[in-house]
This record gives sequence, C-alpha cells and structure tokens, in this order.
Amino acid sequence: MAKHVARYVSFIIVLLVSVAVGAAQTQSQTQTQGSSAGLQVNPSQVQKKAGTPPPAGTTKTSSVGQNVKVATPPDSDSWAEQIDVDGSGTAEQTNTVWDGADKVLLSDSAGTFTCSNGATGTGELLIAVNGAGNKFGRPPGSGFWVAQMDKGQCGVPAGTTWGCKFDASGTATACGVATIDQKNNDLIIVTAQK
Repeated sequence: MAKHVARYVSFIIVLLVSVAVGAAQTQSQTQTQGSSAGLQVNPSQVQKKAGTPPPAGTTKTSSVGQNVKVATPPDSDSWAEQIDVDGSGTAEQTNTVWDGADKVLLSDSAGTFTCSNGATGTGELLIAVNGAGNKFGRPPGSGFWVAQMDKGQCGVPAGTTWGCKFDASGTATACGVATIDQKNNDLIIVTAQK
C-alpha cells in the first residue's frame, strides 16, 4: 500500500511540475507575441552615409522631419536622395540632413514599411546616426530611429512614436514608445518594449 501511495504522490508531483512548466512556456510565448510592435529597421545604409561628406549642391535647413521632427543648427546641410533607409531592399525618397555642429546625420522618409510582425504599415521614419567626433561622445555609427505610423499600424499606439536605439553595428539596444530629446539629439524610451 505504501508503494502505491508513493507512486501516486510521485505522479502528482510530476503532473504539477509539467503544468507549471507549460504555464511558464505559455507566458513566455505571450510576452514574445506582445513584443511584435514596431518596424523592422536595418539602418546600415544610413550608417554608411554618416561617414561621407554631404554632396555638392546642398541647401541649408534648421530641421528635419514632419510629424517626427528634429531641430538642427540653421546652417545644416540638407539634400534629397534615394536610400534604403529600413534595409528592406527598396530605396525610399529621403530628406537627409548633416548637422555639422553636432556631427549627426539625420534621414527622414515617408512610405510603406515592414512591421515587426511581418505585416506592412505606412508612416514616417526618422533615423539619426552619430558621426565620428560627434559632440556627444557617442560611438560613430550608433544612433536611433523613430517612427510614427498611420492609424496605429505595426502595433504602434495611434498618436505615439515608436523607436529604437542602436549600436555601431546597427543592432537595436532598446525599443519602445519613445520621444526625442531635442537638446541632446537622443531618443528617450518612454515605455520599454515588453
């Protein structure tokens, strides 16, 4: 009889452990699914541009962007060109600005982008890349991107901006609902991605 009770207790323990592991896996999958907000952005093409001087024939500007806007010194070089800003394989018409005082390259484009969940959405994407010798002492090639999607697409809450900071290799280091610190040309993550 004691043998049967011991087996029964062992069975119950194994069953409870299995249920607990299953619940933990389900919670982990739910958290992963919940983190599908935002865009798929590979800023490598903009990073490459940060290491080259502005082309001839630029105009002067004091800002870049429309809904997602960054103020720059009034003598910043501005030009338009086709760049694959998000790494999708398709070049977008991009407004590009070189902030020579801070040594930061900014690009702004509007169009169709691939969401993190594989769907597509339309909106505005601004990318900032720190150049060599930037006044903030940040690694050259590092920076941030920030997007405002139309009608809350790509899991981005309507009326908010979503962005990521990235390192010099273009790898995202922090993402979430974000705002731009205009004084320091930096991204502030307001609500981090889960």
